[in-house]
Amino acid sequence: MTFLLILGAVAGLYMLALLFRLASYALPVYAGIGCAFLLLRHDFGHLAAIIGGLTAGIATLLLGQCLIAFIRSPLLRAGIALLFAVPAAIAGFQAAHALGSLATDNSTLLAVLGSIAALATSISAWRSVTMTGPDMRVTPNFAAPVSGHAQAARSTSNE
Repeated sequence: MTFLLILGAVAGLYMLALLFRLASYALPVYAGIGCAFLLLRHDFGHLAAIIGGLTAGIATLLLGQCLIAFIRSPLLRAGIALLFAVPAAIAGFQAAHALGSLATDNSTLLAVLGSIAALATSISAWRSVTMTGPDMRVTPNFAAPVSGHAQAARSTSNE
């Protein structure tokens, strides 16, 4: 019985981490759902609405990532990243508020918990959209260069 409680707690924490990690895709999901409902409202049928919604969501995600990759202006990149981070923050707030309301009715605690989750999911969305992560560069002392720039690297590492 104890094993099942531990396994359930681990599964619950994993589901929670997955929920907040997937919140960074809130903007493409909103775009896809909005497109699908728009197509349904204009009598295109269910299959066309599903295909159109999937296409709109995937196109939103790919367009955002391509714009971040090819635009060099930091201000425009920050604006595009904010377009993805703000819906993720809203989704994170709502998820934390809903899950927290299962445990307590204290509205102040729920607001604080939701705000912390909103901040965490917006930072996660920002990092996933801008493709930034921990600095994983290899130092010259760790590995020698592989290409023909070996002489230039050796002369800089000896100085």
